Amino acid sequence: MQQRDEIHKNLTRLLKSDMSIKVTLLGDRTGLTIARASRLLVSETMGAFDLESIGAIASAVFCGAAEQGSALTLGALGVMLAEFTDGKILTGAVGERGVLVVVAESDAQLGLIRVKMKEYSEKLSSHMDKITEPSAIKVKKPESESIMAALKELENF
Repeated sequence: MQQRDEIHKNLTRLLKSDMSIKVTLLGDRTGLTIARASRLLVSETMGAFDLESIGAIASAVFCGAAEQGSALTLGALGVMLAEFTDGKILTGAVGERGVLVVVAESDAQLGLIRVKMKEYSEKLSSHMDKITEPSAIKVKKPESESIMAALKELENF
């Protein structure tokens, strides 16, 4: 639980580092949203939206772009930017497993936000690695394996 608290603190600090940032979100590369922070009035200024879906879509788009760059031998993807009429979405890598999403106003200073994203990506990376490492994830045996084991045990009677 301590890792998730640290992640949330860092996302909140990133959010507060620039008034044009409306949402910060950390997800994994499978589309699972790990944590998020948003301004109190974000639904009034940017409309209501489902942050879980935003995280999943951002992760999929980022991973797709990273794969595209890899196929073209362009190296690792750093930060991806999508500019819209009423705002911007910046997406960046957090270590090997994470994706950081920043939603900002249309007049946001991109240079400053990119610097902050890099800084916080490095801080979030170790926390992300700890909560997504294989030993931290408890995998339940598939039901079919349990059934097969029970049937083999019955055969021995």
